[in-house]
Amino acid sequence: MLHLICFLCLVGISDTVMDLTLTSNGSSADNFRLSCISGERDTDGIQLSIKKDNSIVLRADTPKFSVQRPQTKEVVATGFTGFDHSGIFNCQSKRGSDQPASVTLINNYSKGHFRPAKVTLTASKGDRALLIMDVIQAERRDITWKFNGNYYYMTPVADIQNRTAVLYLEKVDKSNAGIYSASYVGDSPLYSAWMRLIVRECPKNKWGSDCDKDCPECLNGGVCHDKDGDCVCPPGFMGRRCETACREGMFGRNCQESCTSVNGCQGFSFCLTDPYGCSCASGWHGDRCHKPCLEGMYGADCLLICNCENKGKCNRFSGCQCPIGWRGQYCEKSDSVPEILDMASYLEGNLNSCHKITCSATGHPLPSHMSIELRKLESTVLKASHTNMDSIKSTAHFEIPRLSVEHSGLWECRVSTNGGQDSFKFTLTVKEPPYPTTAPKLLSRSSKQLVVKPVDTYMGDGPIISTKLLYKQVDTEDSWSSTIVHGNHQITLPNLKPSTRYNVRVQLTRPGNGGEGPLGPMAIMETDCPGPSSPRNVHADALSINAVRLRWQPPEDPNGGIVKYSIEYQPVGQGSLHPWVDTDDGNKTTKDVTSLNGSTLYQFRVRAFSKAPGEWSKFVQARTRVDELSNFIPTTQHVGRPMAEDHQLLWAVVGSVGVTCVTILVALLALFCIRKSVLKRRRTFTYQSGSGEETILQFNSGTLTLTRRPKPSPEPLTYPILEWEDIKFEDVIGEGNFGQVIKAIVKKDGVKMSAAIKMLKEFASENDHRDFAGELEVLCKLGQHQNIINLIGACENRGYLYIAIEYAAYGNLLDFLRKSRVLETDPAFAKEHGTASTLTSQQLLQFAADVATGMHYLSDKQFIHRDLAARNVLVGESLVAKIADFGLSRGEEVYVKNTMGRLPVRWMAIESLNYSVYTSKSDVWSFGVLLWEIVSLGGTPYCGMTCAELYEKLPQGYRMEQPRNCDDEVYELMRQCWRDRPYERPPFSQISVQLNRMQEARKAYVNMALFENFTYAGIDATAEEA
Repeated sequence: MLHLICFLCLVGISDTVMDLTLTSNGSSADNFRLSCISGERDTDGIQLSIKKDNSIVLRADTPKFSVQRPQTKEVVATGFTGFDHSGIFNCQSKRGSDQPASVTLINNYSKGHFRPAKVTLTASKGDRALLIMDVIQAERRDITWKFNGNYYYMTPVADIQNRTAVLYLEKVDKSNAGIYSASYVGDSPLYSAWMRLIVRECPKNKWGSDCDKDCPECLNGGVCHDKDGDCVCPPGFMGRRCETACREGMFGRNCQESCTSVNGCQGFSFCLTDPYGCSCASGWHGDRCHKPCLEGMYGADCLLICNCENKGKCNRFSGCQCPIGWRGQYCEKSDSVPEILDMASYLEGNLNSCHKITCSATGHPLPSHMSIELRKLESTVLKASHTNMDSIKSTAHFEIPRLSVEHSGLWECRVSTNGGQDSFKFTLTVKEPPYPTTAPKLLSRSSKQLVVKPVDTYMGDGPIISTKLLYKQVDTEDSWSSTIVHGNHQITLPNLKPSTRYNVRVQLTRPGNGGEGPLGPMAIMETDCPGPSSPRNVHADALSINAVRLRWQPPEDPNGGIVKYSIEYQPVGQGSLHPWVDTDDGNKTTKDVTSLNGSTLYQFRVRAFSKAPGEWSKFVQARTRVDELSNFIPTTQHVGRPMAEDHQLLWAVVGSVGVTCVTILVALLALFCIRKSVLKRRRTFTYQSGSGEETILQFNSGTLTLTRRPKPSPEPLTYPILEWEDIKFEDVIGEGNFGQVIKAIVKKDGVKMSAAIKMLKEFASENDHRDFAGELEVLCKLGQHQNIINLIGACENRGYLYIAIEYAAYGNLLDFLRKSRVLETDPAFAKEHGTASTLTSQQLLQFAADVATGMHYLSDKQFIHRDLAARNVLVGESLVAKIADFGLSRGEEVYVKNTMGRLPVRWMAIESLNYSVYTSKSDVWSFGVLLWEIVSLGGTPYCGMTCAELYEKLPQGYRMEQPRNCDDEVYELMRQCWRDRPYERPPFSQISVQLNRMQEARKAYVNMALFENFTYAGIDATAEEA
């Protein structure tokens, strides 16, 4: 009787090859019994069946036997009569639409004339296979071999040696696999003997679809699966390499099944999934598996030799049994006490999450799958789901499917081997994911967007690492849209529909698997009504050399009372941002646009404002007039005219000149008055450009004008103007020797937004003014990009220029990196979590990738930054890195610095230090230093070295060493950026591709774990300013 015992705590070593076993016992029809057992952990939905294959042995009648399923994992066939128990049987296992698995068993007639030496034979592709039949009843007749029921070969009686017939197959492949039979010529098939040849589709010791992978060393008679590379173990052994023997009478992938008859598994034949085939259980052999192994032999069919060393004793079921202090298949290795490695003393998990714990141990013998367990003191014992073993350690993986409060407390990992025991205690704390207790609040709104404060208070455990805001229209079946920010900052929902109500709710997340909390209370928020439609019939007419008059008709759909009109304009073909002017009220439908450049083609568009800004009209164009004075060209009189004509001409000329002089005097007086008024609102700065030309830079009413001497014509550059009344200053967020940055709320196009206002102090030098205005020039020319700090606008007040740029909530990257040094700011947190930073490797690499993308954009625009460093990179919403501080930037492919000034020496390339030459490749060098800053969490480059030493050592090949937490591939990228020859350095496009590929690889290129003797890179603020 075959009794089954399932150890529910154990799970499969591999889920690739299905655990399916077909057994048989009994030699006569009366006691013959087939049992097909599925060893899968979950047998629900699995269909099991036993059928007889009559396609090879043809019979007139249908075989009769009964099939029952006494339990979900087993199907049994009994009740055989006559010769029904002889032949070929199949067990099939199928779950849903999955590919079925099957096992084949051959039961030969006990009184047949032949008996196969092995019922199944496994060969690899290209092997030579020997099919051997023992002759039970010798006769003087030839032997016929059949393959799958068809004639294959004839063995003459003279070739039968020692009562053995052999069929040789050279270089077998899959076409040779099948059922072979041997019988005397003319005999009934009943007296034939059948055997099965299994051919692996790969050569010996190879597996995979291309047969290019090496098989593991399958011990104790295991066979390497040609598709999955797993070892299919004989009945009586388990493990990835079949290295572990089951207890006597046990079988199955995890030794979870049992033969519990008086004689154990004696008399049972076992058939497993291909490519293993069939055999007796470990410890037995013979055609009916009823003979115990001879002394010194062990394993399935007793084919293995013990060869025990160091006084080991041979056990026919498991092999060598080693004395204390020895281990190995032949007791050839000495034991040592196991030791648990590098396990954290404090772990935390989130309530109701699937929590995973690993415990690694070393020792001799190497701890096996069953050797490591977790214990909650005085209660739960947790078995490993699977164990990874390499040459030096075993790592057991444990899983708690649903973490509850009861799992909190003191746990112990315990390892036991022949060499001894070790244990390690740790504390597991169960955290409750956070959830908001109040609904999100509306801060401001427009027709197409809502600005929301997501959370006031929450319950549960922090820290909150992300806030997810979900929103959708009220009373619709639409799915929820969402946006995620890090931390708890205000969130803007863009691209919404006007006059529409939205359901808004928040989900908070803390660190770890399952850290997402439940959704918080819901709020209903409504967008503003839409603005007016576009103004109609817009016309533009030139009034003078610097003025154009705009005329239009009111919109057809005003959507409320019109408050004002806004006119936006720019020279045709210029890509800079647009300046604008507003009307005084909504009743005026004309507006003169002044302060334009003469003889220039402009384009204009108009929109109306009610409660919200309306739609723009189409562009219309007009060209300002030409200065008539510039068209006056004096001519020379003709010689040889009569005297009277000369006198008349003279008086005409004198009169004309007199009138002209008066006209010029009046015009000059008017221009003087206008210029005097304008100068009150204009400042002029002069500096040298990279080409040596002197540049005069003026700003006035939204126009930045650059005049390069000796070139006669100015180059106007417009920028979006902000009204002084629309700027509300808040706090100073940065300050230097000559300027400061103030956080402010600015109003642009009727929308309020946070901004950083840059301004110079009163005692700033001419060079500071030059760099400051140059930065505005660069921002205007660069346009918009997600990885640079974008210009919002500029404002002139009382002769001083104020530049409004995007506000970056997290400040500059250098300070952000240094604040993440949690071992300095919160040592307890660092040690509990085993981390040196609050930032992950992925986040650090993303900073570098963002900067590389931004620099690629700059280099495409032929701009050289000249001061690329972590301090000049800002961190905005969603931790997006943005390049800032363009005060030293230049719009030339090659820039040669001719003036003295402050230099970022530790970030400068060799050619810049030696020859004051700057190119985009110089920025690549600086990027390599910035990448080093990111990896070192804000360390000072070349810390401990003076600038003089840098000038000396860099040309000699000295470079910063590889940080200990830095992957070789990242450091190699730094070294490429620091090559001596600029043309050998990679372009930013290539750097961006490399960093994005690293991101996709999901590998920890920057190790933030607290390894032994961990120290941060040094910081020397004084050296950074040198």
